[in-house]
Amino acid sequence: MTAAAIAVRESLSVDDLESATYAFDDDERYDLRLAPLLLEGLTLRDMGEESSAKVGDLVEASLGPVGRKKADDIRGLEDEVVRMEEKDVWYMALFASLAGIRGTDLYYLSLYGDPSGEDPWGYRFDGHHLSLNFTVVDGAVSPTPLFFGGQPREVPPGGIGPAGLRVLAKEEDTARALYLSLDAQQRERATLPLELDRDLFVGGGERVDPNLPPVGIPGDALTPDQKRLLNALLEAYFENVSTRIASSERARIDAAGRESLHFAWAGSTTPGEEIYYRLQGPTLLIEFDNTVDDARHIHVLWRDPTGDFGADLLRQHHEAAHTIEPAKE
Repeated sequence: MTAAAIAVRESLSVDDLESATYAFDDDERYDLRLAPLLLEGLTLRDMGEESSAKVGDLVEASLGPVGRKKADDIRGLEDEVVRMEEKDVWYMALFASLAGIRGTDLYYLSLYGDPSGEDPWGYRFDGHHLSLNFTVVDGAVSPTPLFFGGQPREVPPGGIGPAGLRVLAKEEDTARALYLSLDAQQRERATLPLELDRDLFVGGGERVDPNLPPVGIPGDALTPDQKRLLNALLEAYFENVSTRIASSERARIDAAGRESLHFAWAGSTTPGEEIYYRLQGPTLLIEFDNTVDDARHIHVLWRDPTGDFGADLLRQHHEAAHTIEPAKE
């Protein structure tokens, strides 16, 4: 990641580098925007082809090949979003003003700090249905907040893109399989009411409450087969980051205890109908929402209540930096 970020910086013109770069402690780093409005940084459209390709290398170094393809597919769906929106008569009145936020190259890069030095640094890459926020501290990486979206949920025949493409299929189907595996008593513990008039996410703010009470069924109430499905659901998300980052996140979850993970589901068990689910533990909060636009519009957010934006890594870094060595006799 560091080498890829340095390559991006070296490829940018002086003006473009100024547009893309912020101080590491700039408040902008924490401004999590889950809608493509008032975004800051430098767009792929405004940088050269070489720089754009190197941004892709940085994304792949962070997400790995599976996550990189998913991010590319999400961006590729923008053309289908425009096609769908232009078909809706009610939308035409707004289309002119909103057209400026649609496009496969209207994604913004923001660099925080200097990756070529020894101090912490990070970056954000965001746009419609995509917000990647990575922080690097002393060689360790925080991958959250991480936001993916899918519109449409499935590309229809005649759409722009491969018919049947479901960008977030594994995240949806594995969770449904886990919920369907529960018996009646377990399902009662796991089921939440489906609230269509709520905010999309309980974890949508700048910070996640580390004391947010868990809801749903805990891991220690699952059978061995159900635990395997729970682990498979975790892996569906770990596949969206590099193998090194995934290994680190697994270790943190294991240290906290997988039995402490809670799974909750709301909505239908029929594919293509409205659902919401939550996977929650001491070190993660994952929310999957498909309640918008008649269940054709998915949003997924992965947060870390203790470590978003590298908070936990930075705390350890500062504690180590300010440790006073005992005087030698």
